[in-house]
Amino acid sequence: MIFYKIINHHSDRKEEHETAYKMLSYGLKKLYDITEYNIENGEHGKPFIPEHPEIKFNISHCNGLVVCGFSDSDIGVDAELIREFSPKVMERIFSDEEKEFIMSSEDKNRDFFRIWTLKEAYGKYLGTGLFSALNGSSFYFRNGQPFCKNENDVVFTQLILQKKWVVSVCAHGRENDLVSIKSSFVL
Repeated sequence: MIFYKIINHHSDRKEEHETAYKMLSYGLKKLYDITEYNIENGEHGKPFIPEHPEIKFNISHCNGLVVCGFSDSDIGVDAELIREFSPKVMERIFSDEEKEFIMSSEDKNRDFFRIWTLKEAYGKYLGTGLFSALNGSSFYFRNGQPFCKNENDVVFTQLILQKKWVVSVCAHGRENDLVSIKSSFVL
């Protein structure tokens, strides 16, 4: 289940952080009837609930948007505001295919962040952080659906909200699991 909330565009990081943890509490209550819990961080910073290791969750927030995903297997979510991207970052981090995809796009900024959020969501899914997934993964799109060349048992999906934000989700599963993931976005 993926929850998201659009908040004030001019929100600060503190407001986004507080909203994210309210959303986490809401999801834990709604989905698992859990009202008391502790959050700890794994070796690379991925949060987990030690009393409920069966519950996997991930949070992302950026410039007026908060996203929280829940699963019974590992999950990673990332959200970014679409803005002007850095060609230097693209040159250092993206594969040749990803660069070609972006440079041939009619909306380079949007498509840069489509790839970027996939890489971040994948790193969060792995629990090893962003940098482990930057250079070692290469993403492509088939019929608008994102895929990673290096993964068979992981599914990815994206949502572009109000043409302003890109949200990417990475979870354990197969291609036929995409329908249930896409339909789980709740405002």
